Amino acid sequence: MRGMKNIASLTDLNFHHVLAETPGAALVFFTAPNCGACRNLKLALGRYLHEYPPLPLFEVDAVHNGGLVNAFDIFHLPATFLYVDGHYHCELRCEPLPARIHTAIQTALAQPAEDEP
Repeated sequence: MRGMKNIASLTDLNFHHVLAETPGAALVFFTAPNCGACRNLKLALGRYLHEYPPLPLFEVDAVHNGGLVNAFDIFHLPATFLYVDGHYHCELRCEPLPARIHTAIQTALAQPAEDEP
């Protein structure tokens, strides 16, 4: 899959450290290997990378990173969160289509940051 190399993995151990060193907006999505909706989102994010200005994308495997899953109270996958300059901004909810993802990010960035779950 073209573009997938641009999606970095985060874990319970490096999550906050890596995001703290990531300037600007970044997307973090929680996924699982057997999640069909997660695969659809990952494909849409790959297309997003080719159609819109670059944005750091990070994937968290929910199966192997239970500490983060518990910290974010994640009950449904995929779950996508927007970070700005290493700080939580909001949960991003939209259809897994590049244009919808772009619009949701722009709308979220125009709003004040929310508290991290």
